[in-house]
Amino acid sequence: MIAMIAKIIPIKCVRKSSFSVLIQYLTDPQDKSERVSQIKVSNCYSDDQTAALIEIQNTQEMNKRAKSDKTCHLVLSFPEGEHLSLADMNAIEERFCEALGFTGHQRISVVHIDTNNLHIHIAINKIHPKNITIHNPYYDYKKVAKLCERIEREYDLTKVNHETVNDKASRVAQEIETRTGVESLLGWIK
Repeated sequence: MIAMIAKIIPIKCVRKSSFSVLIQYLTDPQDKSERVSQIKVSNCYSDDQTAALIEIQNTQEMNKRAKSDKTCHLVLSFPEGEHLSLADMNAIEERFCEALGFTGHQRISVVHIDTNNLHIHIAINKIHPKNITIHNPYYDYKKVAKLCERIEREYDLTKVNHETVNDKASRVAQEIETRTGVESLLGWIK
């Protein structure tokens, strides 16, 4: 039985956002013998990581109007010691991208096995490769929470209360409770 955490990592400064820097970080072995289990390229002309990276950067450069970050960094994490097959993780990754409205968008997904928590980083190009328009999902926290609940049911995973609230303190407390199994003060008060 496993519980799932899905989170979009916000960029701190749009000017510093770089798809290639994110991919370099995600694929860097960081002097560990086993860090990356799989690198998967989606919706690019080539499955080669370097060629896909150039294609994604060129697509992002074609959109001159977008002022917000052109990259979405999504992390799907599973509790300590739990593992899913690569086929299941790829199917789950596809469903999250679809739920957030990124069907057809270029992306590179990296499965990390270097921590106690198996997790998938998904770097998504928010610029659609054909329309060259940016997609910023609305109420993404609600979509992510609802999909987590569906996936927990379908894969017989531990049920976690993925409250669809925008209150950051509540979401942080919920994430801590899920990771540690210890009730937070905010949870106790509620």
